[in-house]
Amino acid sequence: MKVKQLVIGLLSVLLFAGCHKGVNLTDSDKVEQGRIFQFYKAKCDAENGKMEVTAVFRLDHRSGEQLRLTDPSKVTVNGQEMEMNDKGEYTFSIGKYQQVIPFEYTNNNRQQFKNSIITNTIAFNQENITLSKSKTNHVAIKAEPFEDSESVSCMLTKDNETVEIDFDFENGRLTIMPEILEPMQAGEYTARLVRKNYGYQLNALERGGEWESQYVSPSKKITIQ
Repeated sequence: MKVKQLVIGLLSVLLFAGCHKGVNLTDSDKVEQGRIFQFYKAKCDAENGKMEVTAVFRLDHRSGEQLRLTDPSKVTVNGQEMEMNDKGEYTFSIGKYQQVIPFEYTNNNRQQFKNSIITNTIAFNQENITLSKSKTNHVAIKAEPFEDSESVSCMLTKDNETVEIDFDFENGRLTIMPEILEPMQAGEYTARLVRKNYGYQLNALERGGEWESQYVSPSKKITIQ
């Protein structure tokens, strides 16, 4: 009986492992260091105030072969070493909003690369928001000045379904054209603004890298009519 239970237990472990295969990773000490592409991301959810930051290392470009950092290679954020998850991404959680996130990557040649990415805030700056499907709408927002690389969209949720639409912005307000709202049903929605930023200028070797950030605002009830 004990032998039978042991066999069943081993089979369960093997089946579980087979159903949870990780990504294929190449050790960073097996590749030319100049071919390593750095990617960093930060996301802040204003509803809970937390920030999730991610670092990914690939071969040659954004969609290249994913790498596992091997000693002495490592990546830190705020001076604390990041840990790899089951997707091969290096992650870290920060308990509160932080506009500038400093990363430091050390490669297998012990060369160090310091980079910082910026996550700017955004929020609705008016109450009782009503959007019309028959005319141009303007909504006041509160936000730091926008860079050319930034964009704003809005997640509108109704009956557990979410639609994300892009907005134009200038002079502290968003402009929503009626044709954007045309496919949407009239009624009350929960709205959250999403401010995105990205960049390609990184302290890196030949293959360079990219970064992106995202700030999701507190929610606000709006009406479409």
